Amino acid sequence: MATGSAAPGLVSGSLGDGDLADIDRRLAATDELLTKEYPGDDGSRQPVHTVYVSADRFTPDLPAQWGAAAADAVAAFGDTVALATEVGLGELAASIAPLVDTKLRTEPIEDLRLDFEDGYGDRGDDTEDADAVAAAERVAAAVAGGTAPPFVGIRFKSFEAPTRRRGLRTLDLFVTTLAEAGELPAGLVLTLPKVTTVAQVEAMADVCERLERKLGLADGRLRFEVQMETPQLIIAADGTVPVATLLHSASKSRAGGRVSALHYGTYDYSASLQIAAAYQSMEHPAADFAKHVMQVAAAETGV
Repeated sequence: MATGSAAPGLVSGSLGDGDLADIDRRLAATDELLTKEYPGDDGSRQPVHTVYVSADRFTPDLPAQWGAAAADAVAAFGDTVALATEVGLGELAASIAPLVDTKLRTEPIEDLRLDFEDGYGDRGDDTEDADAVAAAERVAAAVAGGTAPPFVGIRFKSFEAPTRRRGLRTLDLFVTTLAEAGELPAGLVLTLPKVTTVAQVEAMADVCERLERKLGLADGRLRFEVQMETPQLIIAADGTVPVATLLHSASKSRAGGRVSALHYGTYDYSASLQIAAAYQSMEHPAADFAKHVMQVAAAETGV
């Protein structure tokens, strides 16, 4: 005899309300996991490119300088329509060209990273201290003057033992100086490079919490992107995939919600796989594999 309840006019099934409620209870944790850990795209803007400059080279007018240089290069070719046609845009060239001209004039750089890592090198503590403070002051000036890119921040040295304290000091000086100058930029980006373990990401999350507390910032205000440049983050010694683990607050990582993006580092990753310099490229199959793993890890997480 069927025990399930049914709406008028429908044939009764065999599963009753109690059965359905039991399944709901069993899958409650799954429902919570999907809602919390896989919220999907939040609709926020994602830059189409990131520009790296050595931190000491940044000035508030650098984006405008680059935009002017790009416009000059286009003019030397002929005009934007001619360039768009040359690169194969065909019938779209005439409609896209004005948009490109406007972009070069108003927002030539979408995402700018002031580099204190490979692009900066080791210049001595006094010099890097001064450059970290100066970088924050210039970013604050650019924001106040309306010349800052929508996304701007620093890449500091990695959490590997030889560079850890130097990287932390640069991060501290930059964020502290920027916070003291006023409200942090809405598009502030902090880049943690050469990550090899979830523990390093956990440590970075803890540093963010400490800085927020000491600077009076709102909880969760400081987020960071993880730069994947080592094979250990793709497949760990125990066979797990740390780049997925570090994204989720329900996992061993305490960085849930802190990670804003995953950032692929072509050259260090390629070198670690013993790929010769001449073949180190975003188009190498090794890069495809790494990026596919990263894309799967980040899918539907909002990262």
